[in-house]
Amino acid sequence: MKTMVDETFMGKVGRAVLASSTRTKLLAILEILAVYAVIQTLLIVWSSTGIVEWEKQHLGWSYTGASILVAIPALVIWLTRRNWVEYGVSSADWRTNLDIGLKGCLVRAIPAFAMMLGLNSNPLGANLLETMGWVIAVGVMVWILNRHRPVKSGRKNVFASLLLLSVPIVVSLAMSSLNVVIVSTMVWQFVLSGFGEEFVYRGYFQSRLNQAFGRPVRLFGIQFGAGLIIASFLFGLLHAFNSFDAAIGFSSLGWGWALSSFVAGLFFGVLREKTGTLVAPGIAHGLADAVGEPFRVIFGWM
Repeated sequence: MKTMVDETFMGKVGRAVLASSTRTKLLAILEILAVYAVIQTLLIVWSSTGIVEWEKQHLGWSYTGASILVAIPALVIWLTRRNWVEYGVSSADWRTNLDIGLKGCLVRAIPAFAMMLGLNSNPLGANLLETMGWVIAVGVMVWILNRHRPVKSGRKNVFASLLLLSVPIVVSLAMSSLNVVIVSTMVWQFVLSGFGEEFVYRGYFQSRLNQAFGRPVRLFGIQFGAGLIIASFLFGLLHAFNSFDAAIGFSSLGWGWALSSFVAGLFFGVLREKTGTLVAPGIAHGLADAVGEPFRVIFGWM
């Protein structure tokens, strides 16, 4: 009799836990979908204003648009009084994570080279080449992460970062072409595109989903869960909307760009999972783009 009562009680507890777990997961999915929908809607509406056009004409990039992207999830975290550290906003082990981020910058040369190989190809072929480059980069980065050791001093890496950031400035000065757009490109890429996008996708989306779904999978030394995959998918979708034209409709979405960006999202997401903060993915994303993108302005490639 006692055994039957215990089993009945345990069964009720188990069902209650399962129901609670399902509810937690459902709420997390609904939350990130709502946040994503709000972001995309605001960006589409905002991009049709004259402000964005003025920014792109005079600064090269839309600071207000990128700020909207970052502000919405930041507002959600703040209003719900959550712990920012759980979303990767932390300087813990920054010396080691800065070192990993710089190595990530170097590894990003692989998809960059693949993209250059595809410059003379059709857009789909170029995107496929870049995607293959990102796949290789993910493999190389995982190999590095599993062999990386803690770094005690960050002085050399801070100096190396500043030195890299100075390269576009020095080159543009040597060519007498330094202007507001070049400096703006460096700032925008490092702060808003780099750390901003990492905060949104690896910080908010990936972390929020990890809270609900956990990280039950361990593969090649990386512990992860649904958060890594879904956040990377949303990251790819963001870049698909970069070519969106309301007058043309959804056929204007850049699906090839979305594919390569999805794998890029996996690359940055793996850094987030392994290091626990946004320092490494922020540096790997922001520093590489802050150094590379200005050359498109300098040489008239954009």
